[in-house]
Amino acid sequence: MDSVTQLLIEIAHIWWETIKERRLGEALRWRDFREEFEERCYSREHRREKEHEFLDLRQRDLIVLEYERRFQNLIAFASTYLPTERHRVKRFCDELRQELRMILIAMQFQSVRELVWAPQGMERVIKNTPKPVVEQSQVMRAKRKDFEFFIERPPLPKKGKCGQSSGQFQRRGGIFTPGGSLGGSRQVSGRGC
Repeated sequence: MDSVTQLLIEIAHIWWETIKERRLGEALRWRDFREEFEERCYSREHRREKEHEFLDLRQRDLIVLEYERRFQNLIAFASTYLPTERHRVKRFCDELRQELRMILIAMQFQSVRELVWAPQGMERVIKNTPKPVVEQSQVMRAKRKDFEFFIERPPLPKKGKCGQSSGQFQRRGGIFTPGGSLGGSRQVSGRGC
């Protein structure tokens, strides 16, 4: 095992020395190392796939910590879209669930880590807040009122023979008229019932 480890260390050391020679005069940072490493170890297709995965990343039903973990794991593949921490904060916030985003929109965060703390607390509050439940007595009262509405309504006129109302309205031609003012009922235009 020690010889394999030593071999890998030597290969990595030679590779890094080659990078330093190629970028002579530049101050190399961790970000530069990571970019060079990913270029060497990940195929273009893999990087493109991860970039698309990042661009499609939304919080949806993830908790904030899981969303942040995926965000941080994929951000290296989308560094061209998010060159500064300010861009990362904006992207992270824009893809949070709406109920969290609406509360955070007016706040100014300096880092993604700082931004993560606020919705984490909100998630705990949302999770621990009981959902409003309508009391059973309120439901029964509403049903009872609906039932009373139908009971207290005046009765519809009773129909006599031939479908005519008994005493309240009579049909005259195409018009219904009060029964007492124009006399008794008669058949209209020779049609029977």
